[in-house]
Amino acid sequence: MPIPQVKLKLPKGGEVVIGLTPRAVGVLSSLPEKPLAAQDIPCDLIEMRLDQLDARDGWLAGCRSIEEAGVPVLLTIRSQAEGGKWSGTESERLKLYEEGLTQLAMVDVEFESEIAREVAAASKRLSKACILSYHNFERTPEPVALKEIITEAQDLASIVKVSAMVRTAADIETLQSLLKEKWKAPLCVIAMGPLGTPTRVSFAAMGSCLTYGYLDRPSAPGQLSAAELVRQLQGAVPTYADEINSRKRSRSSF
Repeated sequence: MPIPQVKLKLPKGGEVVIGLTPRAVGVLSSLPEKPLAAQDIPCDLIEMRLDQLDARDGWLAGCRSIEEAGVPVLLTIRSQAEGGKWSGTESERLKLYEEGLTQLAMVDVEFESEIAREVAAASKRLSKACILSYHNFERTPEPVALKEIITEAQDLASIVKVSAMVRTAADIETLQSLLKEKWKAPLCVIAMGPLGTPTRVSFAAMGSCLTYGYLDRPSAPGQLSAAELVRQLQGAVPTYADEINSRKRSRSSF
């Protein structure tokens, strides 16, 4: 089975491919005071956590300026049920996702939410990417339960993300086992908590398509800064240093 891939198109041309080489996602929980320049962005993608913004005025224009600098934006409006701060209705959240999809490369919505299918359908209709995600901040479920989630989600999603709290070595082995399976969509696996911090790099080296670090403040337990994550990835994944150099060359044209 060929390695599944997702291609993110940029507004000024070019693309970022997810699936072959791990990609580092820098998480933003606030709007930058001034437009970000490409050389100031250490990561491959930026996740905009719209649910964590104190004020949302100008959020879409801010995201668009990041994409125009050559970096794809992943829009996330995380529900309170899975660790986020969204307090509005699901219909309001759906409208924001639909608005974001008209201009941004990718979105992330919880697989078990009531709007998951609608967001995934809108993404497909607009030829954008959609992550369907599962988060468990209490524990790591049994392998069979996680595999059922991935199997169902991959039929709708561009990418499937599984993130769970790890408290033992066995928990890490459970999540690691998911990366040994063949899936129809690229898979992102995250082990949350202090014990899981090293896996932010090791899971990426094993095939997790995305790994997350923060740009302004941590958004999940055990998360590294985006700059440190990229530094460690270059040492752990032989092809990643080449990807970094290629990215710098392509961004210099924006």
